[in-house]
Amino acid sequence: MSEVTREEFDKLSAQVENNTKRLADGDATLKLINFRLDQIDKKLDELGKELNELKAKPARRWESISGTILQWVVTALLAYIAVKIGLA
Repeated sequence: MSEVTREEFDKLSAQVENNTKRLADGDATLKLINFRLDQIDKKLDELGKELNELKAKPARRWESISGTILQWVVTALLAYIAVKIGLA
């Protein structure tokens, strides 16, 4: 090889080596990003479940309150009927 061609070859070889290293670094960075995204995804799933549980609490509380009120109304109605027909 001529001297100019050898210099160009060495320069290109250095560039290829540099690009290979940069690609390896980029690959490691992408793996880290994917790992972090997986963690964020799992955390979002957990937060979604917790949010749904929190949303359900007032509904369960209301069902409990309305059930208790209904029981008292039925009990009062039965007591009234019992008094009217002379059972109490």
